[in-house]
Amino acid sequence: MSALELRPLAGHIGAAIETPLVEVMADVSLLEQARAAMYEHHVVVFPQANPTPEQHLALGHALGEPIPPEGQNPTHPDHDLLIVFDSDGGYRADRWHADVTFRTEVPGVGILCMRHMPSVGGDTMFSSCTHAYETLSGGMKKLLDKRRAWHETAADAAAEHPVVVEHPVTGKPILFVNHIFTRRIMNLPEAEQSAILPFLTEHVGRPEFTYRHRWQLGDVVMWDNWSTQHYALFDYTERRVVHRVTLRGQKLEAFRLS
Repeated sequence: MSALELRPLAGHIGAAIETPLVEVMADVSLLEQARAAMYEHHVVVFPQANPTPEQHLALGHALGEPIPPEGQNPTHPDHDLLIVFDSDGGYRADRWHADVTFRTEVPGVGILCMRHMPSVGGDTMFSSCTHAYETLSGGMKKLLDKRRAWHETAADAAAEHPVVVEHPVTGKPILFVNHIFTRRIMNLPEAEQSAILPFLTEHVGRPEFTYRHRWQLGDVVMWDNWSTQHYALFDYTERRVVHRVTLRGQKLEAFRLS
């Protein structure tokens, strides 16, 4: 069996897959190793893989079920499951978040490819929500056990999720609140939740939990949307275009302290 070539990128999150993407997609064993590496490292990078749109979509289909975009996000003219984020259209995602947590079923995987990039800036940061939970105090973990939070968008799409969820694949606990979509922690007095929720959303973004990806043209970045959050830095003035395939997820269940 062929072995995937991996290189860690940060202390708690991120790995580069140095086996070429075309080789990975041609070998079922390598593809499964890439999937396992994503769950272990939260984020994996295929440097300058530069797939065609068809290959990008094929990777998504090989790993799961690509789903249509939410809301008004535009798609590729030839592929309605390939989402196009173009800075010329005013798109920004410059706060910590996981994708589409305002739905009952949370997408499982995101796959980005850099298609047009500014000469400087435009990095994307990723944070491990698994490590964020692990580093909370025992008292805070007990407080959050069995708590639920309300996630919502301006378009009034909304869902309720546990504050701490159990990863469907690894079984590990994940701190599951984010700055963009989480509005409040349920079943806590207003004064307490208004102090605790900002603490938790800031805690997720602590630098030691993160990996900062400095894009190169054609990079493919694949991440576990359940166990991570991401932040696209808006520090550029030139055009930036990325394509994304999003894979169907599921409803997330609460993690229970033993």
